[in-house]
Amino acid sequence: MSFKQILGQSQPKKILTNALQNSSVAHAYLFYGQESIGKKKLAITLAKALNCKGSDPLDACDECESCLKIERGVHPDFFFIEPVKSTPTSREAVIKIEPIRELQKKLAYLPYEGKTKVVVVDSADLLNLQAANSFLKTLEEPPSSTVLILISSNPHRLLPTLLSRCQGIQFHRLSSSEIREIIQSQLQEKGESLTESDLDFHTQRSQGSVDRALAEDFEEMETIREQLLEVLEKVSFDRMDIVFAFAKTWAKQTEQLQSVLNELLGLIRDLALYRSGCSQSDIQNRNLSANLIQIAQTRSLKTWLDRFTVVRNTQVALSGNANAQLFLENMLIEFCEAA
Repeated sequence: MSFKQILGQSQPKKILTNALQNSSVAHAYLFYGQESIGKKKLAITLAKALNCKGSDPLDACDECESCLKIERGVHPDFFFIEPVKSTPTSREAVIKIEPIRELQKKLAYLPYEGKTKVVVVDSADLLNLQAANSFLKTLEEPPSSTVLILISSNPHRLLPTLLSRCQGIQFHRLSSSEIREIIQSQLQEKGESLTESDLDFHTQRSQGSVDRALAEDFEEMETIREQLLEVLEKVSFDRMDIVFAFAKTWAKQTEQLQSVLNELLGLIRDLALYRSGCSQSDIQNRNLSANLIQIAQTRSLKTWLDRFTVVRNTQVALSGNANAQLFLENMLIEFCEAA
């Protein structure tokens, strides 16, 4: 995919094309912003443009041998590093020092086939401390003819020394119109389509994320949202059965747990907005408006805001190695206390 074909992110594209035009491409970039808004796509496109054999020096042709090899991840001068789980049951993937050391050996040589070696480190905030310190040496003494691109949705988790040696480019949340256009484009490529109402619903639920818009199983999420609304409405010290059943069920669903908590945050957000008198246009889960309006009035605005904070704190705890069932039980007990 060329710069011209990437929808949205006009400012990052402008920065990179200007750098190509002025032969001032930095040796290291940090692409940062929320998940699934085009950071990786633009990084790969920059790698193509730097090595493209086509006629346009400011963009990738997407047709030459170099572009096609980079797209497939088999170009000898293109390196893509991403987190991996150490075991199938690990809660979070990490980038360990071994692939960084292997990369450093390969960067010691001049480009083999292209003009520029390009390294893309996806989710760079998941470099473990050893890997981060090792990669810092590469940033401090960058090899010639090499461009390093770090991608992160949580740049605050990166070492300050890594941040200081990269040119930061911020990626902003995609607009609803851009998300809608991207959904339509990708569905057309697959020979699929959606009704206007379904398309509106996907766009509305995307929260600016392409992956969320395209990958979410809405039937499954409908069921989950109904369960979460029941918890929000009925949980209390008189209904501790809800607390223990919810915690026991979702503690086992480690892969899906963070997305369920995100869903819970979205519902509480909408309940708080309804409780404060905001308009329908501000609501994310509009198809649940009737239930949301009714439930919102059963608690004070402060209660909904307190519950929102409790869920965020639980998410942070569960991003480490916290006991999932224990923290979910504690979260719902705090819901009861905030009632």
